[in-house]
Amino acid sequence: MNANAPGAAAPSDSNEDVRRVLSLGVKASTAYGRTDLADRLQRLQEQIGKPDVQVVVVGEFKQGKSSLINALVNAKVCPVDDDIATAVPTVIRYGEEKRAFALVVPVGQPDGEAVKREISFDDVPAYATELGGSDPDVIVKGVEVELPRKLLASGLVLVDTPGVGGLGSSHATATLGALSVADAALFVSDASQEYTRAEIDFLKQASDLCPSVVSLLTKTDFYPAWRRVMEINKGHLKNEGFDLPMLNASSLLRTEAVRRNDKQLNAESGFAALVRHLTDDVAGKAGLVLRHRAHQDLQGVCDQLQGQFEAERAALEDPETSAELMTRLEQAKARSEELRSQASKWSTTLADGVADLNADVEFDFRARIRAITQEADQAIENSDPIDTWSEFEPWLVNRVSYDVVANYRFLTERSGKLSEDVASHFALAGGELLDDLDIHNPTGVLARVGVDTDVDLTHMTIGGQGLSVLRGSYSGILMFGMLGGMVAAAAPLLPFAPVVGLLMGRKSLKDEKVRQLNQRRVQARNTVRRYCDEVSFQVNKDSRDTLRRIQRQLRDHYSGRAEELHTSTAEALRAANDAAKSGVTERQARLKDVLAELKRIDGLRQQVATLKDAPA
Repeated sequence: MNANAPGAAAPSDSNEDVRRVLSLGVKASTAYGRTDLADRLQRLQEQIGKPDVQVVVVGEFKQGKSSLINALVNAKVCPVDDDIATAVPTVIRYGEEKRAFALVVPVGQPDGEAVKREISFDDVPAYATELGGSDPDVIVKGVEVELPRKLLASGLVLVDTPGVGGLGSSHATATLGALSVADAALFVSDASQEYTRAEIDFLKQASDLCPSVVSLLTKTDFYPAWRRVMEINKGHLKNEGFDLPMLNASSLLRTEAVRRNDKQLNAESGFAALVRHLTDDVAGKAGLVLRHRAHQDLQGVCDQLQGQFEAERAALEDPETSAELMTRLEQAKARSEELRSQASKWSTTLADGVADLNADVEFDFRARIRAITQEADQAIENSDPIDTWSEFEPWLVNRVSYDVVANYRFLTERSGKLSEDVASHFALAGGELLDDLDIHNPTGVLARVGVDTDVDLTHMTIGGQGLSVLRGSYSGILMFGMLGGMVAAAAPLLPFAPVVGLLMGRKSLKDEKVRQLNQRRVQARNTVRRYCDEVSFQVNKDSRDTLRRIQRQLRDHYSGRAEELHTSTAEALRAANDAAKSGVTERQARLKDVLAELKRIDGLRQQVATLKDAPA
């Protein structure tokens, strides 16, 4: 049976050894009375048990994104229709059985929190496309599908997005937000032609926002010259300074290869290389990150457990040096007490860092909005908004959304640096870095922007132009006639009054057109500023809320580490004190027990070391 065929069994768990060693760490921590350490390892176990490696599939409309995903999972999940396009993101993840859900909000609350509603698998196309489902009382925000597929069982999550339609698409905003929180992206373009300027621009954005982007050329079975197109596209990417891997794929050949169970045809379809990329380079690297995190946490736990018994062992083996040992332990306890204090250096670093970050993030976004308004003003000044607004409006919305995402990327990077700065205060005490920060998809904030970017622009009608000419002509004739009546010498010039009137009417029409053009430009500039002001208001509020969440997350994380370290030093001091007070016979008996416990901890440490060396 094909690995991706319906009913295929889940593959062996590549993280099984990680969970096994974590279980040993939980048992050891519990046995030694360190429930705080056990709780931390259990939380990590749960995270490793439910890994989500998001791969977002992006591209223009009708480039074969939905067909590609259907061929990957060997199921008609994403709707494929020449007349109806995907309208909302469709998320495909692993499940023990085939199920589908729609994420919906009431019609009257379009910005409310989406509710997950189970739907029939056959209804997925209706909910995922422009049809919007069969319930008129709800708005569909997304679709989730669960499938029992080997490819997905490792935690791989595929996200089919609406076509971006170049930089002017209304769907591009959501796609940019999805890219900013994705682990990888597949940029899909068919082999009918080389990259367009819009596709190159979008690739630039995707590369800025997503850590791993792969260019994928589809429909290679339909276009014989696809290799030539691929070479041209590689040249475009090279000229733009990109070094992106490029793959090719034929969904039709893949489907036929699965039906025939033909490995050679599957390789020819390009899907064998694509699956290797997804499993090895994307899911595999995510597995390595989790493995590294588990290794670091388990090492820290072993250090703390071992520290307790090492102090006791030293006191038991050499009671004469116990005074010196007690001094060192008291100093260690004092350091841990300092870490627990609200006035600790790490707490000050966190508070000052968040305050600085708030100011820097706000300044970064203000600078971005300022650049947008300057660019918009220049574009408006060099054109007539009535002719360009249909293209300018989507450019404005998309450009703003890109800078919103870029600002959140700046926030994410600086927050990670702040976490490193706080962690440095724990370096001598065995603390580890928190890098899984609570930062959401940023483009949701744009849904709360209440400013309409439509502008009511109209050309002068024929009648309006005629009235403007008539007013100017009448004024000219009247003025010239009055002049002839008052000055006898000007009487012979009266026959030329109509000519003068026409000239003045023409000038009047020209002045009126200039006045209305300037009025349209002012109206357009005001609309741009209202929109940017509203976006700034919403983004600044959301970024402050995000930083407050990050501050609480970092505070709770490092407070927990401080409590763990204090418990470890206090336990070590207590054990050393008890050992110093015990008699010779009692010390010898206890020393055997302590050496046995140290040997067990050393055995756990050896198990932990295997996580560092073994591949994911």
